[in-house]
Amino acid sequence: MTRTRSLRVGEMRVAESPGRLAIHGLGSCVAVFVYDPGVRVGGLAHILLPSPPVGGTEAVGRYATTAVAAIVEESIRRGARRTALLAKVTGGSRMFANEAAESRASVGDKNVAAALGALHAAGVTITGTDVGGACGRTVVANLADGTLTITTIRGGSRVI
Repeated sequence: MTRTRSLRVGEMRVAESPGRLAIHGLGSCVAVFVYDPGVRVGGLAHILLPSPPVGGTEAVGRYATTAVAAIVEESIRRGARRTALLAKVTGGSRMFANEAAESRASVGDKNVAAALGALHAAGVTITGTDVGGACGRTVVANLADGTLTITTIRGGSRVI
């Protein structure tokens, strides 16, 4: 049986098939899954905020701009080809009642925009998204086939 490794907030991990990576309780945070289907290498990040504070940070997995760059770099180091990398993005929910009524961007909205922008800047093709909404998610990235299974309390499961 394949072991599933869970990530905490601000953590990122790159692995090979047949591994699985998971995030439980994803709210306004964003999960970015980057994957090369040819060599079945990829990574998952549990992104907390769009970008690091001025002066940088040691926690690269915590921020969209640094996490995407680190996943791409580590995936390539493990045999992935930059031109073959595909990405899936989920999360960015409006978790608080006062956010749902506001017309301005929430933390989740900003996280999604930063993650998509970082993937675009890295030249990674985005093949699936499941973002926004008002409920949390649990996600499992399967490195054997490149699927991302997203489960919510209200909406059941979805595979992208």
